[in-house]
Amino acid sequence: MNNMMPLRNNKSTAKSGFTLIELVVVIIILGIIAVIALPKFIDLGQDAKIANVKATGGAFSSAITLAHLKWAAMGYSGPADNLAIFSQAGTDGELDMNQWGYPAQNYPPYEASPRLNNVNDCLSVWPTLLQDGPSVSSSADKDSSDYQAEYINPDQCRYNYNSLSLMSIYYDSRNGQVLVDSDPNS
Repeated sequence: MNNMMPLRNNKSTAKSGFTLIELVVVIIILGIIAVIALPKFIDLGQDAKIANVKATGGAFSSAITLAHLKWAAMGYSGPADNLAIFSQAGTDGELDMNQWGYPAQNYPPYEASPRLNNVNDCLSVWPTLLQDGPSVSSSADKDSSDYQAEYINPDQCRYNYNSLSLMSIYYDSRNGQVLVDSDPNS
């Protein structure tokens, strides 16, 4: 008996690496994923701006409500001059309330019936209610302030978000209504 086995060729025939077709398929799959996912990441900046305006509008609305409740709790039924909303030194935490009991302005002189009737009134109400909040000015330049105050009608202001100008916060001092326009496509 011959115990000899035929000798095999010991050369390794195993391949290492990827074929050109495999690489092309992977690149195509990555391209498809990028096309689907990239718009989601691009909109994150705009989504953050929308969330910022909504949060600021909510804080502004809450501050308006708290000021009105303070006015009512103090027993007022008409205009109030220099009502201390926050305990601050000086007039920083005081507001002049209109005949309906909503913030109208924050600055001297005394007015028997304060009204929100110019852009300076809009500018004075914002920082009193939103202490340490976003900055406001009469400029639409996003480098000078976060919001631009705009007097639009008697007793009404709009605060335009300077980073995305079609977004705004509306305030009506006749009824305390605060609306947030956070749809930049409207």
